[in-house]
Amino acid sequence: MQASNIPRIECCGDARTMGRQYGEQAREAIRVNNEVFGKSWDREHGDEYERITRRLLKTRLPEVLEELDGIAEGSGVPARDILMMNQMNTYGDICREECTPLAIRNSDAGPIIAKNNDGSAKMFYRYVIRISRPKHGLPLVQVTYAGWLSGLDAMNAAGLGNTHGSVGSKFDKSGPRVDIRLWLYRMMRTCRTTQELVRGMMEGSLTGKGFSIVALDSGGHSAVIEAAVPAIAMRDFDKPFIYSTNLYMSEALKGMDARDPAGREIALRRYGYLNWVEQTCLPATLDDIKRLMSCHDAWAPCRHGGPNRSYTEWTVIGLPARRKVMVSSGPSCSNPFIEVDVP
Repeated sequence: MQASNIPRIECCGDARTMGRQYGEQAREAIRVNNEVFGKSWDREHGDEYERITRRLLKTRLPEVLEELDGIAEGSGVPARDILMMNQMNTYGDICREECTPLAIRNSDAGPIIAKNNDGSAKMFYRYVIRISRPKHGLPLVQVTYAGWLSGLDAMNAAGLGNTHGSVGSKFDKSGPRVDIRLWLYRMMRTCRTTQELVRGMMEGSLTGKGFSIVALDSGGHSAVIEAAVPAIAMRDFDKPFIYSTNLYMSEALKGMDARDPAGREIALRRYGYLNWVEQTCLPATLDDIKRLMSCHDAWAPCRHGGPNRSYTEWTVIGLPARRKVMVSSGPSCSNPFIEVDVP
C-alpha cells in the first residue's frame, strides 16, 4: 500500500488567506477525503452541529475558524463539511491498530522524531505535506489528511515536533469541547518547547478520538503525551528513547483505550518489540532510525498486512535541530525520502 506522491503545498498570510490557499491547492484531495470521511457523519443534525461548533470555535479558536472557512472557500467543499472533518462531534471511536511514533534525544543528527503512518488496505484517504507561514504565529510543516488543520505530525520553526498514534478514549467527552487536533494546531503555532506543549495540552478541555503523542524539541527534551481526552497524562520525560504503539501506558490510563482485543494484542507485541530494541540495540544515529522504520522483523514498525493487519502508508522523520522533515510516500523500505525545510 502506498500513499503515492503526497503533494506539497505552501500557504502564507492571515488565517483566511492561508485557508483559501490550502483549499485551492489541495482541492481534489479535500473533496476525496470529504467523501470518505463523510460516510460516517450524522448529517441529520448538521444544522445544530454547525451552530454549536461555530460558537465554540469563535470563542476559543477564532483564527482557526477563519482558516477553516477559508479552506471551504478555496476547495468548494461546504463549510459544514470542513467543520465536520476537523471538529469531532463525538459519536464513537472507530480505531485500528495503526501507527508507530517514536523519538531519540541524541544522535549524529541531533534529536530525531519519527513515525510510520499505517492504515487499512481499504482506506483511500489523501494526504498533503503542508508548509505554512502565518501572519501571526510560528511557521509549520505538517503531514496530514488533506482538509485537516490538525497539529498532529508536525514541526514548527522553533524546532518543536510531534508524531502520533490513534488510541481512542473511553472517557466521557460530551459537551462543548475543542477537538484535540485543532487545539494542538494552535499549540504548534505558539509553543517552542516540549514542556510548553505538555502544559498547553493540559490546559485544554478537549474532545476527539484520543491519541498517544510523542513530542520532541530542538533542545532534546522529549515526552509521550497520552491524550485519553479529556484526560491528559505525560510519561517518559527525557528518556533517551521513547515510543508508543496505540495504547496508553500511564498507570492511571491503562484500559481506557478503544482497542478491540486483537488490536490490543498487536499493539502490545509491537510495544514489546520496541522495548527489546531499547534494551539491546538503542538507536544512536539517523541511519539507525531509518533502519528501524523500515524493519520487517516480527512486530517491527514497517507493516505490510499479514499478522500486523495494517499497512504502512508513509514514513516521516523529523530533525528538530536542523529544522528539517523527511517524508517517504509509502513505506520507507521501498520508497525514497524527500526533504522539506521548516521555514
